[in-house]
Amino acid sequence: MRAMLLSGFALLAAVTALSSAPAKADPLQAGGVSITRGGGNVNVARGPFSEADQSATTLGGIAGRHGVAITNGGNNRNVAAGALSFAGQDTTTLGGTALGHGLAITNGGHNNNLARGFGSSATQSTLTLGGTAYGHGRAITNGGFNSNLAAGAFSSADQQVATVGGMASRHGLNSVSGGMNRNAALGFGSSASQQVFTGGQ
Repeated sequence: MRAMLLSGFALLAAVTALSSAPAKADPLQAGGVSITRGGGNVNVARGPFSEADQSATTLGGIAGRHGVAITNGGNNRNVAAGALSFAGQDTTTLGGTALGHGLAITNGGHNNNLARGFGSSATQSTLTLGGTAYGHGRAITNGGFNSNLAAGAFSSADQQVATVGGMASRHGLNSVSGGMNRNAALGFGSSASQQVFTGGQ
């Protein structure tokens, strides 16, 4: 989980560095709209001596010249239900770029991370990057329906999912959707690991 948090913090530091560059007097972009909403975050440590850690980041997109960028964080759920269990979830959603009447919609995945077994560990890391739309193009990026479950006693489930949007221009449509990804460690002392990448062009 610490590695996931460090990767999230590194990404956030890079974005902060870009935003803190010396300002210059660029002309205002006419009519751009950028809407950003955080995800539906739930983090619960329910089992005796259990631990649940959740990190969720939602960064809005860029809209200019009548573009519209809409960014919605994922429906995040992280639960440590078993005794002595650990559930760690790291979710990042970055909005796309919309210019010239373009529309960029970015939705984080429907993420569910659950450590249910006695002494189990479930870690989930998801990343959704929005696409680029211009010239009346539409770039729609949806993270996957991601489920990560450690149900067996002393089991371990690790899931990493990345969804990257593509580019749409001249009335084009680019739609990228992550898969129906399910990772489960169900047996005693079992281990399940899943890595999924979905990218547009």
